[in-house]
Amino acid sequence: MKKFTPRMVAETVGLVCVVGSLIFVGLEQRQNTIAIRAATNSSFASGFQELNLVVASSPSLSKALAQLDGNLDDISQEDRIQILGLYRALFHIWSNGHRQFLNGTLDPVLYDGVIQEISTYARKASSDTLIDSDRRRIAMKWAWKSEKFIYNPEFQQLMDSILGDE
Repeated sequence: MKKFTPRMVAETVGLVCVVGSLIFVGLEQRQNTIAIRAATNSSFASGFQELNLVVASSPSLSKALAQLDGNLDDISQEDRIQILGLYRALFHIWSNGHRQFLNGTLDPVLYDGVIQEISTYARKASSDTLIDSDRRRIAMKWAWKSEKFIYNPEFQQLMDSILGDE
């Protein structure tokens, strides 16, 4: 039988402490990852809430969207600026969501909602009459053509692939 020396006891205690520290760091890392993801998801959702509040409370933007009747050349320059601002804000939110999804910090369910929203806005309505979905599609395609150079190449490819599907 081997006799325990003070050195062996100290090494064993040190080993237990190192293993315990590694477990603690691992748990802290996991909690930090969850907290970062939660903060990202919350911030992302807040961006949509803020934009929706602006849209809902802006008479000039509502007027600009209502004036859109199939051709952006038929509305005033001021109305085109309002619509372009709305879609630039949407593109920035969508682009941010795309980047956060690629980084692994955005919940896939939220990202699926972004893809669904973009796809819905890009889809041509089945009706022959101009309806709100057509207005959104026309405005979005116009704004994307004008502003796509601002966004990163991966997001450009995503948008182009969705907008190309008719």
